Amino acid sequence: MLRRVSLAQRRVSLALLAGVLLVSCGSNNNAATVNDDPVLTADLEQVMSDFATVGETQIVNGVADGETVRGLLTSLIRAKVIDQVLADSDVEVTQADRDEVATQLEENGSAGLPDTLRDLIIKLNAASNALSRVSPLSSTEIAETYDIDPKRLGLLCVRHLVVKTEATALKARSELGATAGDDEFAKIAGAYSFEPNAAESGGALTGQSGTCISTNEWQAGFDPDFVAGAFAARVGVPTQPVKSSFGWHIIYLRPFDAVANDLIATLESAPGEYRLLGALSEANVSVASRYGRWDALAGSVVKP
Repeated sequence: MLRRVSLAQRRVSLALLAGVLLVSCGSNNNAATVNDDPVLTADLEQVMSDFATVGETQIVNGVADGETVRGLLTSLIRAKVIDQVLADSDVEVTQADRDEVATQLEENGSAGLPDTLRDLIIKLNAASNALSRVSPLSSTEIAETYDIDPKRLGLLCVRHLVVKTEATALKARSELGATAGDDEFAKIAGAYSFEPNAAESGGALTGQSGTCISTNEWQAGFDPDFVAGAFAARVGVPTQPVKSSFGWHIIYLRPFDAVANDLIATLESAPGEYRLLGALSEANVSVASRYGRWDALAGSVVKP
């Protein structure tokens, strides 16, 4: 009931690059910086020019649609973080990665693409493909990182309870104490929450990958106020009441021991993707005000 939509994981892809617009600002300044690594305005302007050349966009007085501009800038920011994850993991983008993407482009009809646009698509997608070679963290590294901040692993493992009034939420919170065990929270959630099957589930939330939900699934599919509460929570410590469009919640990040097997299996299923999500959650991103601002909770560039 907390989900707004159900979306697949977002990634830099051919489809994304094929559907965005840009704005020309006539400036050589940075459009954004990602951990001090610049995304150049000149690169945005080049893509704008390429898209106009192939008839994929209309530019009116040098301005394109703001929402799609922000979408592409988000993709370029994500691409910078991918490069940083690969560097930190000692994984290189190979010629085979580039050739694979080039072949896919040809199969999907890339004739007529400007060389600069074609090269950009190959560069971004080859780097994304290289993530599959990132090695998983050890179980010890996972445990240590999880206890500090699960978002650094790219996911959260959550129980919650939802009630109609703040007073009821405060009453439930008072029964939990400063910290709570996983079974204790499940019992209180079953007693208080009006969520269907709360007595059976103990308020446990599950996502596309199971017990733990990736940060981009949180961002894409859950109430933003609930996401803010979950992202700010600490492991084993029930939050104070959090209001969302569904009611009043107490949110609980489950202890490592309660989710260890599922957590480790999830991370090992796509270590590069989760390393990327964790890096995005920690990235120091700034965006030129003419384009918008970086919203870490949304994982995207948004309106100022």
